[in-house]
Amino acid sequence: MSYKLSTAGIIDDDQVYQLVMRRAIEQSGMVKDVLQFYDGEEAINYFKEKHQHPEALPELILLDINMPYMDGWQFLDEFIKIPFKGEYQRTIYIISSSSTMEDLNKAKQYSIVSGYHIKPITKDKFEEILRRL
Repeated sequence: MSYKLSTAGIIDDDQVYQLVMRRAIEQSGMVKDVLQFYDGEEAINYFKEKHQHPEALPELILLDINMPYMDGWQFLDEFIKIPFKGEYQRTIYIISSSSTMEDLNKAKQYSIVSGYHIKPITKDKFEEILRRL
């Protein structure tokens, strides 16, 4: 089987959403592995630890913004400071239950954010995101 991506990462504190999203990703058949993080702090620590090994990092990141410990905005602020080795190609989509114009506009201020989608993300919507890559 040929995959479009080797790894996708989900950063979200909602365990039910994590389960549903992982299942949608796996059912798409377009991603080999899924990394799961339950808050921004856990995720940013992983990226800092693996920044010299881009092959271990997800090419697609689905990021929630409302999380404990470190929210999605704080994650993005720390993420852009990491000196990744080589040409680490990644695409970040914010996936949130927030539909406020404030959050939508704030997301546009981050050049590394490719899009903003309101939860829930269906298998079809996920496949649409992958087709855009």
